[in-house]
Amino acid sequence: MRPHRFQAFVSLIVGYEWLISGLNKVLAHHFVQGLGDELAAAEHGLPYGFYAVLLSHVFVPHAHFFAWLVIVGEWTSGVLLLAMGAIAWFRPLFPVEKAITAATLAIASFMVLNFFFFQGGSYFINPSDPYDEGIPVDFVLFWIQIGLMIALLRKKSSDEVIQPSLSSVDTSERFHRTHGGMSK
Repeated sequence: MRPHRFQAFVSLIVGYEWLISGLNKVLAHHFVQGLGDELAAAEHGLPYGFYAVLLSHVFVPHAHFFAWLVIVGEWTSGVLLLAMGAIAWFRPLFPVEKAITAATLAIASFMVLNFFFFQGGSYFINPSDPYDEGIPVDFVLFWIQIGLMIALLRKKSSDEVIQPSLSSVDTSERFHRTHGGMSK
């Protein structure tokens, strides 16, 4: 499988997850009104103290705004990642498309990291709850998105290397290019 097809496949899967997550919130009809109560209930007992402070001072007081931000962010991330994944399946992405995809992945990574902290998931060994998953899906999704973003932003890939045709350059010119202008 060519590198851009693998990246496209991962982008399609991640995009589908975000789209469905956003649509679930829209179709639930009570997400916007209920987010404040959900956040307030989770404030106490979070293992990440800094996030409990953020919840109580930033997110809970402005829960309606953040609810709409989550819906729009999830739905938009899903649509953009699905679109870019579909394009990348057929050809490598152009630089502008890579920038859009990378920005979308950065926003999606920020959202999923917030969800991870909100749920109080463990990122290391946690023998106190052996019936729970080893590492939360949100934490895994965060690293998948970061890895995809790094793969998109690296300098060049094998699909993008433009090599001059040997037939378009005569032999002596080719010799001078490759040997620093040294004479035969």
